[in-house]
Amino acid sequence: MPLTLTAIQRRVLGVLIEKSLTTPGSYPMSLNALVTGCNQLTCRDPVMNVTEAEVSKAVYELQRLLIVKQADPDRTARVNRFKHNVEERWGWDNRQRAIMAELLLRGPQTVGELKANASRMTPITELQYVADLLANFAAQDPPLVRELPRQPGRSVPRFDHTFYPDDEPHAGTAAPTAVTSAPASAGPATAPATPATPPGPDISALEARVARLEAERAELREQVRSLKPEP
Repeated sequence: MPLTLTAIQRRVLGVLIEKSLTTPGSYPMSLNALVTGCNQLTCRDPVMNVTEAEVSKAVYELQRLLIVKQADPDRTARVNRFKHNVEERWGWDNRQRAIMAELLLRGPQTVGELKANASRMTPITELQYVADLLANFAAQDPPLVRELPRQPGRSVPRFDHTFYPDDEPHAGTAAPTAVTSAPASAGPATAPATPATPPGPDISALEARVARLEAERAELREQVRSLKPEP
């Protein structure tokens, strides 16, 4: 039976995988750090604005699915910390984890985009390796990745994970919108229900996308500046 995860569960899992590879010194992660990672403006699509209660609830649910677990107690730690369990669950190595984290954090991407974006977590030098890895994910039973219908005017296909619940619109069925809260379900923390978004232009999603692009542009500008030789 295919595994289904809510949008916030996917974001939490993606953040845990990402930070385990990019900032191992700050991993495992506290609940507060997870909230910050989930609401990060860069390397996220859509940008989210989730609460600590919503993240706590998602962590609890992922623990019940044996995908996340609490780190062993540390005498110096003042708060509980959490880590992913994907090595034991699926046997993913660093490059497999980086590719899947990118799909969880940014959604559908081409092979080239996945190679470039996942390389910030772990070195990936060959485009064919990414293509083969996606084919391996898609061949599993149940499949973890699927190729999306080719968009008009685009010659390169995109790929996406398969963790979407049946009732959640996603790439290939409907245009996704920015997520701001989790659907109601049983758990240790209960978040207030969010009213349905009324019909019309999704201005909040557009504003979030603009904010993300501006943040990424600033980050790229800083990277270029750091490459310039000192006078």
